[in-house]
Amino acid sequence: MLKRNIPIEPVIKWSGSKRAVAVWLATLLPETERYFEPFVGSGAMLAFRPSQTAVAGDIIAELIELWQAIRDVPEVTANEYEARWHRLQKEGHTAYYAIRDSFNATRNPHDLLFLSRTCVNGLIRFNSNREFNNSLHHTRPGISPARLRTIIYQWNSVVQGVEFSAADYRETLASVRAGDLVFLDPPYGGTKGRYVPETFNLDDFYEELQRLNTIGAKWVLTFDRVAGHRAYKATIPAELFQAQLALPTGNSPFTKLMKTGIDKVVESVYLNFEPPAKLLNQVINLGQQKLRPRPCFDMQQSRLFD
Repeated sequence: MLKRNIPIEPVIKWSGSKRAVAVWLATLLPETERYFEPFVGSGAMLAFRPSQTAVAGDIIAELIELWQAIRDVPEVTANEYEARWHRLQKEGHTAYYAIRDSFNATRNPHDLLFLSRTCVNGLIRFNSNREFNNSLHHTRPGISPARLRTIIYQWNSVVQGVEFSAADYRETLASVRAGDLVFLDPPYGGTKGRYVPETFNLDDFYEELQRLNTIGAKWVLTFDRVAGHRAYKATIPAELFQAQLALPTGNSPFTKLMKTGIDKVVESVYLNFEPPAKLLNQVINLGQQKLRPRPCFDMQQSRLFD
């Protein structure tokens, strides 16, 4: 496993990031020679992957291009942000909206990095035409170029050995073989359509989980969500997984953005393998939920929400 026990400050802001719980989730990841992450987003788990060799993907091409730039040309990436940041300080809000228009026309990944660090609450949001439509955070200047440059170089070191793929999750996972590890953090019902106007089909996703089981790969899945009084729950077929736990992951950025309240988010984590008993103590220390792993040959539905 990569030697890290604290999360790195994010280089890319992305809703649904697992940064707040990445250290804890990393304890669930068994040793492996190859690691796959087909919904990479902000890449919080990449710093904790249990192998140097990895494949990370996403259907948003400009996000993948940005990750490739961080990996291959960190100096260029830092300079591009600095130029846009200074333009914003000099010209004010008109610069932000000009850069937003530029991104929507060209899909320049460096525009995306700037927008993610200066928009309201760092919330990446696209409309039905796939145009970035979040506004400028007027009360904040955006992260300073010097600070972000340091973070970019930290992530440049972390993502060496990672192959990035702009592709559907099934294409990213096509080369998975027995013994490989997959971390899955797919879109949720509550955020469907907020990022790109693509349909995430649950039946297709479950078929892919079954395929991974059949070939002998291991996977960890963060999925259904409760946010405040709202629940976005899918029924994961019981035969697909062996253990489930509830994991509090912070507050919803959407209710914060819409000023409708602060909703605490709890997600489910599913595993297609039985975790070590030592995780029981770690979950107890988390202080809010309990882990009740199911024996490998017990195919009854897990019940971990007490």
